[in-house]
Amino acid sequence: MAVRRILTLITCGSIAVQSSASASPRSDPTTGRSVFTGATVPSATSITLSPAAIGLDTQGTKLYLAIASTLSQLSIERRTIDIDTGALSPGGDGSANIPGPGGDLAVLWHPNERLTLGASLRIPPPELQPADRDLLRYHTLGVGQRTFAGNVAVSLRVTSSFYFGAGVGHENTFLRLRWARDTALEAGRGPGGIDSDCGGRACGVENPDAAEHYDVAVRTPTLATSNLKVNIGTVFRVGPDVWVGIAYHTPPGLDVQTTLGGTMDVTRSRRDGGVVVRGGSTVYISYPASVDAEVRARLPRELELHVGGRWEDLSRMQAYDVRGYGSVFSFNNIPEQTLRARGMHDAFALWAGIEQIDVDERKPIRLGARLGFETSSVDSDKLSPLTVAPAAATLDLGAQARLGAWLVQLGYGIAFSPTIAVDNSAFDPRARIDCIDSGFDYTTAACRSTRNGYGIPTAAGDYRRIDHALRLGFRYEFP
Repeated sequence: MAVRRILTLITCGSIAVQSSASASPRSDPTTGRSVFTGATVPSATSITLSPAAIGLDTQGTKLYLAIASTLSQLSIERRTIDIDTGALSPGGDGSANIPGPGGDLAVLWHPNERLTLGASLRIPPPELQPADRDLLRYHTLGVGQRTFAGNVAVSLRVTSSFYFGAGVGHENTFLRLRWARDTALEAGRGPGGIDSDCGGRACGVENPDAAEHYDVAVRTPTLATSNLKVNIGTVFRVGPDVWVGIAYHTPPGLDVQTTLGGTMDVTRSRRDGGVVVRGGSTVYISYPASVDAEVRARLPRELELHVGGRWEDLSRMQAYDVRGYGSVFSFNNIPEQTLRARGMHDAFALWAGIEQIDVDERKPIRLGARLGFETSSVDSDKLSPLTVAPAAATLDLGAQARLGAWLVQLGYGIAFSPTIAVDNSAFDPRARIDCIDSGFDYTTAACRSTRNGYGIPTAAGDYRRIDHALRLGFRYEFP
């Protein structure tokens, strides 16, 4: 009965990875670490999270509907740098509150006691960036990534103690990047460079008159094998009431890179006339693979222990490789390639918590809580308004109510990151100037930094992030 009650949870859709690209460089805040979900839990979220787990119960057909929203509170107190002395000075407040709605529709069906099938349609909460903060313009002017996904999964009970599952998903990804390029900085000290005229004085660095604005809108093909992701895993029993689940998620298409195609609009700087130039664009991204794991063990007093974790191969995601093409771009000296650096590294998350077990209909309310920790996804010197992903402590709470054939579940999670002071940012305009002065000698550290996308205005400043995740789910069990 306990396993059956677990399956009757309402869960918010696999707002996942991003692997999370998902799309996001951070893992799904409501799947895995969230109460009533995990790699050993036969809920609708396991269609993508842990397909083997959907077979742990074979009672009836379940229909799931969930709506969800995330809210990222980003505090960014930026600093600017004097290119002659290296001294930092206050650069303004670029803080932002960024909501990210999403949802999920899923069904679980059990043709027999050995086989379980699942299908879902998901709109994961997007990865969004601070919008229209002019002081952040050389890193981001907003927008981000949105994914629409369809998934199918199957779980096979090999023995009473071992389940194998596999699933495939087709993800359509839409990406929009907006930023500004400092055309004076890009020219160094030469003609049109930092010593040239901007409104009657030397341009220097970050002069608005020299800011050239980019708006790139790209997407994956509507139907393509490169959009496919594979999820495989097992769930097995290691004791009378102890289960272990492990699942692996491939990058899209199993490729090193995902290719998105679309358009690029460039608004020339004021000193260059401010005209809009339009052309095509291709963006290459290396999305990560990931692994989810969990141990679920029965405790006294009708409680259950959940200990889980996740690893993401985010070191693959070093930059957005943006290519622009069109004869009009060449005529206007717009670069053919721009690396929008992210500089991420592998990330790990761990969590543990206790939940009540569904015993019978006489106990209509179920509660649970989990505590966890997530490592950073980027070194502190590579933090930027485009990638604010420091280490975080997490707390997740959940409550479930039974209303006849319906279940209603409300979950809330928070991830808190303390303030990180970045005084020695990897983003350094002096690297661009030094590289040009060296005659583009790519054996130098300055040119290596510039080549990798870090030779732009500094990202120094104080960063703090608080993420909230709220979900409301409904489940109906057909008689």
